[in-house]
Amino acid sequence: MNTGSTQHFSGRVNAFLGAHMLWFVTAFLALGLLLPDVFSKLSGATVPMFAFMTFTNSLGGDFRDLARVTRSPLPVLAVLVTIHAAMPLLALGLGRLLFPHAPLFTMGLLLEFSLPTAVSSLMWVGLGGGNVPLCLALVLLDTLMAPAVIPLTLRLLSGSVVQMDTAGMMWDLLWMVAIPALLAMILHQASRGRVETTLKPRLDPIAKLMLLTIIAVNATGCAPFLQHVDRTLLLVIAAVLGLCLLGYAAGYWLGRLLGQPFPTLVTMSLNTGVRNISAGAVLALQYFPAEVMFPVAFTPLFSQLTMSIMTKLLLRTGPGRAWIARQTEKPS
Repeated sequence: MNTGSTQHFSGRVNAFLGAHMLWFVTAFLALGLLLPDVFSKLSGATVPMFAFMTFTNSLGGDFRDLARVTRSPLPVLAVLVTIHAAMPLLALGLGRLLFPHAPLFTMGLLLEFSLPTAVSSLMWVGLGGGNVPLCLALVLLDTLMAPAVIPLTLRLLSGSVVQMDTAGMMWDLLWMVAIPALLAMILHQASRGRVETTLKPRLDPIAKLMLLTIIAVNATGCAPFLQHVDRTLLLVIAAVLGLCLLGYAAGYWLGRLLGQPFPTLVTMSLNTGVRNISAGAVLALQYFPAEVMFPVAFTPLFSQLTMSIMTKLLLRTGPGRAWIARQTEKPS
């Protein structure tokens, strides 16, 4: 009885946080900007908090989900090449064009668009009629690749801008991302999926609160810049938003070119457009000057909004309307 009551309470808290996440993100972002001295004291806790978040969010899948991608690898390869080759090169080129005298802002753009796809895409892919197993496999695979891919991308494309502790970054990514994800997948497989309905619902509210805390901590690095908002900072925000929207469009049209069905189009579009910003913000806070933080820290403010808009827009495309019609015609 007590266990059931606890799970019910956790479910209600999680549902409330999820339904109002945009407002909570905005509020905690503002708190970090207004109270930098308070939240900056929590910077040392961001790595373990993010490890907990990764573990919780990875409890929904196991190694069988990764194995499924081998049956149809083309969409996965197209998304990964776009995320980790095309988008970082575009971010680097746009940054050098817009900020020739502020290379650390360019580094921030490059860091953001070298990150793996976001776990939050799972929720929106489900709401938009996407291919959830494909999304889960993409999230897990890209998460496991992150410790090697992110430092390598930064080193190859912009290693001369700042002195990077590549080994330290890989170590933190292993603890924040790869190891927690592997442990969660092992637990999911060993329990035959029971942890997804027993343990995960209890941990989800805590993980969301940790995400909000990380957002506030990360925002403290932006506070000094907002005291003197100028054309360059507005350009940084515009560049981040533009590249994010371009990612959504690239994923969608790649899927169209490959002749993929609508559920796969949704997954490719959303997973190409949205990134694991929390991981990027933690890395920026730990390893880079404050200017690198700026492009990353403000993205959570509009990332959930853009995902909700893109989900609705995808359902209004030709393939989306055709898919809705087929769903309606199916016998109940």
